[in-house]
Amino acid sequence: MVDIRWDAHSCVPLKADYDLATLKRHRAAGFDYVSINVGMDMTPICDVVSMIASFREQIARSPDFIAARSVEDVRSAAEQGKLAVGFDLEGAKPLLANPSTVALYAELGVRQVLLAYNRANEAAGGCYEAGAPLTELGAAFVRACEAAGIVVDCSHMNEETAMGIMAIAQKPVVFSHANARVLNGNLRNITDGMIDACAGLDGVIGVNGISAFLPGGEAEADAMVRVVDYLAARVGTRHVGIGLDYVYDMELEDMPEGEDPAYWFPPQFGYDEGFYKSLDFVSPEAAGSLSARLAERGYGDVDIAAIMGGNFLRIAELCWGRQQQKRAD
Repeated sequence: MVDIRWDAHSCVPLKADYDLATLKRHRAAGFDYVSINVGMDMTPICDVVSMIASFREQIARSPDFIAARSVEDVRSAAEQGKLAVGFDLEGAKPLLANPSTVALYAELGVRQVLLAYNRANEAAGGCYEAGAPLTELGAAFVRACEAAGIVVDCSHMNEETAMGIMAIAQKPVVFSHANARVLNGNLRNITDGMIDACAGLDGVIGVNGISAFLPGGEAEADAMVRVVDYLAARVGTRHVGIGLDYVYDMELEDMPEGEDPAYWFPPQFGYDEGFYKSLDFVSPEAAGSLSARLAERGYGDVDIAAIMGGNFLRIAELCWGRQQQKRAD
């Protein structure tokens, strides 16, 4: 059985007419699975629906991609030299304050949901708003995600909310794209307490490749390895993965009209007038060489396979159960 290489989160422009052919770069770099976002807290719901419809159609007709409805789909993609693609939501706003919508999104291909994007909403608190807790509605969303076969993601949220989610979770949760705050103090990164709690649930932390969140502020594969080293030493390689948060074609404007980028990306936390577009990113191609760098650091083959994808595959096996059972029926 082939080892699976898994990117737990990267981004394409939130535009329904965007051509997903660019994701072939992920496949060429050695990845078998990538999760891409199809909506954020600031994304109008009509745009979310249009994107999901367009992206599903593009994946269905492409000879290079497979829609990731189950773990079997991911394995099949790897065996055929294709890329399995799943969707994620960054924020609860597209759920329309209704837990019943979660199962609908699951049917449409959403495999992963985080409840707040940087700022607070009616469900949860974002990382740039301390003191905003998980709400009763947010707790209902957690239960709905677990029932629908969607992975609960604590990225972009503050410590109070993340710890609240992990206190009630019945399945492993992830930080799909978050680094250690002790190595870089940006509030987008996560504390040792959050790291420990995630590992305590048998979850996984995806090391991201954005300059603003990496040690030294440099978007380098070696900086990502430093984060891997820290997490592995603290909680073990079983709880470490890759979530690049790479942004394709970032020059394309997708901020919804009327939204203030400085609200979502506060200048005091390292963003400028170009918000995330001014940052640097570790590319899929550079990340594809991470296994060699880990080997040079003394990691064994089993640990490297786990970090590069096996750990997130395990999460999918535990959390995507409803879809797998439905296909088996």
